[in-house]
Amino acid sequence: MKHILAPLALALLLFAGFGCETENPVEETVETDTTGTLRGDVQSIDGVRIQVRLLKDGQLVKQIETQASYEIGEIEAGSYTLQISAKGYETEEIAVTVIAEEVVSLDKVTLVALKTPVSHLYGVLTNETTGEVLGGVSLQLTDNTGNIYETLTTAAGVFTFENLPVQQSMALMIAHAGYEDKEVAVDPIPADETLELTVELIPVPEAEELPPGQGLRIESQAPDFVLPDSTGKAHALDDYIADKNVVLIFYRGGW
Repeated sequence: MKHILAPLALALLLFAGFGCETENPVEETVETDTTGTLRGDVQSIDGVRIQVRLLKDGQLVKQIETQASYEIGEIEAGSYTLQISAKGYETEEIAVTVIAEEVVSLDKVTLVALKTPVSHLYGVLTNETTGEVLGGVSLQLTDNTGNIYETLTTAAGVFTFENLPVQQSMALMIAHAGYEDKEVAVDPIPADETLELTVELIPVPEAEELPPGQGLRIESQAPDFVLPDSTGKAHALDDYIADKNVVLIFYRGGW
């Protein structure tokens, strides 16, 4: 009988051991939000809209228009410069740090009236072909001394530049994906006046795809490329296309 009980006890122990074995927990990847929010207030000015612009390393990232309070969300964590401006008032610049998954509240800002005369620019950006307005487009304005002013078009295609130099010619530059680059000469603007512009961008036609071996159609835009010559020296299309015609010959060698 003892010989029968011993194997049975061993079997029960083994079964109990298997039953108590703990499964490895499944590791779940928790996605964390890497963006934060900025919030603040500006002393309101009767009849004047206030521009709030956010810059990263000197480049315009986001822009909103307000009359007093503002909130900018979905900003990647990091260091920025916040610009607050209005027609006829000095621009206030604030160094800010955006913290992931947090709302950073800033002190209330009171803008100071400018003592020197300034001018302003207002315009609408549209598609030349369809007439539709183009929102979220970056524009750069450069004055005679090399100062650069940046802005973004609103959802209605509207752009504004406030507190510009008086009686000074300027150049407006626009580069937007899917459209030809545009440069507009801006005539000198008298003090306390706003120049109004309507700017149209020409869409770049989509390249027509042809069956292999048939090449590009006439007047279609050639893709950028770099190819070696017979000596192995690399040549880029951009190095030649600006001031001369380009002919490609593929030499297959002697037979």
